[in-house]
Amino acid sequence: MYAERIAASKAHYRNTDKYLALPAGSFCFNDAWLSGELDKMSEIQLKDAGVWKLFVELFKNPGVDDADNGWRCEYWGKMMRGACFTYQVTGDEALYEILRETVEDMLSAQDGLGRFSTYTVEAEFHGWDLWGRKYILLGMEYFLEICKDEDLQDRIVTALMAHADYIISKFGPEEEGKLNLAKATSHWDGLNSCSIMEPYMFLYNITGEQRYMDFAEYILAFGGTATVNLFEKAYEDDTPVYNWHVRKAYEMISCFEGLAEYNKVKPCEKHTQALIRFADRVMKEEQAIIGCLGCEHEIFNHAALVQCDENLRGIMLETCVTVTWMKFLWQMFRITGEIRYMDSFEVAAYNAMSAALKREINPEDNGGIPLPIHSYNPMIWNNRFPKSIGGHKTINDKSWYGCCVCIATAGYALEGIAAACVDKDDNVVLNMYRSGTIKTPKCTLSTETNYPEKGAVRYTLSGITDGRFSVSLRIPAWSLHTSLYVNNDIVDAEAGTYVTIDREWKDGDTITLSLEMTLRLLSPQDFVKESEITDRFAIMRGPVVFAIDGTGEEEPKFAPVELRELMASGLSTTAPVPCHLTIDVPHVDGRMAELVDYSSAAQFAGHKLSCWMKLD
Repeated sequence: MYAERIAASKAHYRNTDKYLALPAGSFCFNDAWLSGELDKMSEIQLKDAGVWKLFVELFKNPGVDDADNGWRCEYWGKMMRGACFTYQVTGDEALYEILRETVEDMLSAQDGLGRFSTYTVEAEFHGWDLWGRKYILLGMEYFLEICKDEDLQDRIVTALMAHADYIISKFGPEEEGKLNLAKATSHWDGLNSCSIMEPYMFLYNITGEQRYMDFAEYILAFGGTATVNLFEKAYEDDTPVYNWHVRKAYEMISCFEGLAEYNKVKPCEKHTQALIRFADRVMKEEQAIIGCLGCEHEIFNHAALVQCDENLRGIMLETCVTVTWMKFLWQMFRITGEIRYMDSFEVAAYNAMSAALKREINPEDNGGIPLPIHSYNPMIWNNRFPKSIGGHKTINDKSWYGCCVCIATAGYALEGIAAACVDKDDNVVLNMYRSGTIKTPKCTLSTETNYPEKGAVRYTLSGITDGRFSVSLRIPAWSLHTSLYVNNDIVDAEAGTYVTIDREWKDGDTITLSLEMTLRLLSPQDFVKESEITDRFAIMRGPVVFAIDGTGEEEPKFAPVELRELMASGLSTTAPVPCHLTIDVPHVDGRMAELVDYSSAAQFAGHKLSCWMKLD
């Protein structure tokens, strides 16, 4: 009954988005860095049927979140979304079967009122209840996109409609005698509850039922919080986000994801501008060097400025925020086609996202349920808080879990999904340079590269279905000298742009790209001109940030004069710890210090890191 509607539920994107995601089965990557991380998370987490069963049991025994107004209710749906993204990239049929089984299990947890909830009826609509109900909708909706069983699709949609209708029966305009959605929680002025707009739009796209559009427009009308219309505030664009009345990064970005999905159905230039202005303001004010946001717990605090403040060494730059920001950057790139969103996405992928995966994972820890993810990212001489897991709650008498652990796989999978896309005429756009194959409607591209270790990338085209089409390649702003060839013919390539090659293609044609991978010395003023910090520096090469890794109590210092001479040097062959990349930097005492890629630093017990390093 719903199969055709599900297949066509995002067809309207062709009218609103500049670029479109490729379907499941389009990618086969084999690069050791990013593919290795996705594979590891899939094996450790997503293919553990026991973990899925534990999450479903939380819903079969509602009340587990009553006492502490908890968020165990988010775990299943949040992990399901990442699992569906992962299947879209890997096509792992063993994973699919595990997901099908847990979806069937979850369907059996729906109560007679239509609810999927870890709260009892007596305690419902407090704390994080609606946030959890949102994630049930999202998890199931993303599974619908990969589901191969039409009967199961129909049963899922029917269950989701009952789940969504129960919420609508309680919340809406107060003049209709209903509850105010933004007041269904005491947290963040209702941000978490109002982020449910996104899955209601997906449900409208699948069913066409007007009541789901009406509910989304109800949220749109007051703008995501109980007291301030955030969408209007974003459009007005006159106040830094760190001065908004609520500053919770993850939930706020999720609300703007809802606006984006609404705007695809009912396009409005004002809403488009609100999305762009919000994204650009967050990028300018809150994006740290490693691609994550917020240096005060999980909230906006002008992180671009304070990221190198040595007094901020605690819980900050959270993995939940990283993943949500990457998902929103991918959304904004598809909407606008602007390169800055993919440039930021790539930095987050190779730094904050990569760093989240623990290098030491004991399968016996936590009652036999490993916790493979770091929740936070230090900037200045600190460890990765290996025992601090964001959003942790007990899930049985032996184990607990956390929000960052649940969401992380979505980030690793998005790195595959966003690697390439097409426009509405199926012309090809290449965003991430990864070894493997990419299948598009026009051709298949086989990629040879060890990027980002080196800047050389070679594509070979085959399976041409239409001789004339274009291939666009992202030339990052940092690659000031780029060479680009089609077969033996040189093509001009400008930094900070997409280069589009429109021609008649034939099987065996090659595209050869060479990006400039020199070291770049950065100061706090490169992020915020007004910064008064003059004794900190950072080093990047391509999209990769480097860091000092060590075990001492005192932070190492570096010599500024010799650093300038370093910039012409390349990678080193030795490293103090296992890593992807390493370079040598002159120490203040004349010795050479070995820096490693940020994602590999402080990954072992007793180790600390600085990526904003100290000048003598």
